[in-house]
Amino acid sequence: MDDCGDCVHAWCLPQCHLGSIAQNANSGDCFGTSFVGYMLPPLGCYQCYAKSILEKALQRVGVTQPIAFFEWYCCTACLQCQVSREVNARQAAAAVTGQQQPQVIVVQAPAAQVVQK
Repeated sequence: MDDCGDCVHAWCLPQCHLGSIAQNANSGDCFGTSFVGYMLPPLGCYQCYAKSILEKALQRVGVTQPIAFFEWYCCTACLQCQVSREVNARQAAAAVTGQQQPQVIVVQAPAAQVVQK
């Protein structure tokens, strides 16, 4: 296991680790993701938030397979370690082959039209 430190980070500081995954995958910034992650555990919503961030990070590197319920609810730290490993491996492979990561295109909705009477 070359990424033992990464897994310890996911286990001991899961919110901070989630932020680093979001930043590495270009799907969010580290501070904002971590901050929201630290606010959610008292509400019991951390796993749902982590699942959405992790799926977005995986989509940014080309993985479209959904995350199963057991994976994200029962062992979020283990899932974070796996997603971090996948993101890092795909980015390293893309750097070696010179390929770009899949880009997500954001389309802005047109301005609302006002009907005057």
